[in-house]
Amino acid sequence: MTVIGQDAWSIADAVRAGELRAIDVLDAHLERIEALNPTLNAVWFLDADAARDQARAIDARVAAGEDPGTLAGVPLAVKELAQVAGWPDTDASLIYEDRVATADCTEVARLRAAGAVLVGLTTASEFGAVSYTNTPLHGVTRNPWDLSRTPGGSSGGSSAAVAAGLFPACTGSDGGGSIRIPASYCGLPGMKTTYGRTGSGPGPYSFSMTSVSGPVVRSVRDAARYLDVIAGPTVIDPTSLARPNDSLEAAILSGAGLAALRGARTVWSSTLGYASAEPAVEQAAHDAAMALVDLAGLELVDVPVELPKPGAAWSVLSTLDGMASNYEAMRDRADELTDVLRAGLLSYERLRPDVVLKAIRGRRETVAAAAAVFETIDLVLTPTTPTPAFEAEGRLYGTVNGKDVSLAGLSAPFTMPFNLTGQPACSIPAGLVDGLPVGLQVVARRHEDLACLAAAAVLEEARPWPKLAPLGAPAPA
Repeated sequence: MTVIGQDAWSIADAVRAGELRAIDVLDAHLERIEALNPTLNAVWFLDADAARDQARAIDARVAAGEDPGTLAGVPLAVKELAQVAGWPDTDASLIYEDRVATADCTEVARLRAAGAVLVGLTTASEFGAVSYTNTPLHGVTRNPWDLSRTPGGSSGGSSAAVAAGLFPACTGSDGGGSIRIPASYCGLPGMKTTYGRTGSGPGPYSFSMTSVSGPVVRSVRDAARYLDVIAGPTVIDPTSLARPNDSLEAAILSGAGLAALRGARTVWSSTLGYASAEPAVEQAAHDAAMALVDLAGLELVDVPVELPKPGAAWSVLSTLDGMASNYEAMRDRADELTDVLRAGLLSYERLRPDVVLKAIRGRRETVAAAAAVFETIDLVLTPTTPTPAFEAEGRLYGTVNGKDVSLAGLSAPFTMPFNLTGQPACSIPAGLVDGLPVGLQVVARRHEDLACLAAAAVLEEARPWPKLAPLGAPAPA
């Protein structure tokens, strides 16, 4: 029985039952990595010896009658913006290429405690700043649906690795769409949780209050199990939330999530008041949205959704947070940064107080506008991204419906506002446009993460998506 392409929950339950050995699961995935990663460039660091030690220890615990945890024996890679004790801690930047993590971050520690086998690090965009994955440190990461295209960013390496079957699961993070955009581009479900669901640590929490940790996986059940594992507060993070009493996975399996969806007041928005998508992408997302409405028994209503354009508020607040941790290192080694990061450094050094005030007020306006919508609406449905994946090398500008847009307008106009509001949002595979995946985004009220996952589960059952992507044509020489 091949384990490549199996869901993480299936592998874990088979290992816990003694039906699979963790060491065999690991070796199969290491062989897959060796065969495909030179083409994808999704994984840049492997600790195979330590992973084999972990896998053998899990097999020994199972043989002794113990339960190693709900992710027992699942080979897992970590996005390089997160920390694993003793592994490189680069933030995908040359300025930190020699830094080593001294402790596991909260997410990694909880995954390890649940029995996941930590194997290596996946590529990301530098400091998570852009929605493609191409850095001076690691080069270009490619989408397994089409090697000439990007898997997105900043969780691009994780998404490419999972879509290509290099791992059943990887860690991700989403500060402006960095799980949902790669999920849309790579044909995966991509869940951004309510802000604070997983407390940060041992390092500082995010001043901008936009970024959350989360799963890069192939199935909704995997996403639910992963979030059940990592949820909960930390002492150092004053924004972290109490651990939920109820299991997301149990609610999905029992049908409680679907039952809660019945009759939910739902609105479709193809613009959010300022954005647009290419017609074919909008049509694919709309078709998936209407299928969801019918299958889940949602109440479709016609209510205008008019949010402020979020880019300025998001970029200023995120820049301030990033500079609080990295300014001196970035200033001293600015010539080693990407152009995007150098521009961010310069904009910070020239930042005027009135711009900061405008950003804070802009966030308040976005939160208030979203709250007004969700006073009477339970779910908002949108395209996840305006276009399918663009070229792998990346770009900072593009066009949507013939209009020139910045990178934020090209990839993140539908995802970014819900990082400012802290709401849960999930990208669900909606089909193919020109042979490339696109997604439907479902947004719910804060703390109602189950609604997003339940909606994804409905479409997963009715319109199943491929577990593994094709690898496409050979990469250009």
